[in-house]
Amino acid sequence: MWIKNSDGDRSATVTLMWIAFIVTTIAYIASMFVQIGPVVFRPFDVGATSTYFIPILTLYGGRRWTNAKYSVNNGGLSQEYTPDNTSQEVLNG
Repeated sequence: MWIKNSDGDRSATVTLMWIAFIVTTIAYIASMFVQIGPVVFRPFDVGATSTYFIPILTLYGGRRWTNAKYSVNNGGLSQEYTPDNTSQEVLNG
């Protein structure tokens, strides 16, 4: 049921991203036509599709960032990236 991510694992975020992309693309293509048979299409609403697409894109990006920064070993999180002193000074101000 879930689409697999680049690691080969089933991923809800990749699946939601794919669905959001397909729905947004269909809405965009459908808005190119005023009417097909008895079906009348609305104009493409960038605000509505952005409200739908951007949070899911943010979820996907956040999940990728978290996976890149941390790994799960035996049920516990371990940080894979350790910043050097320069990065630490910038982060702490």
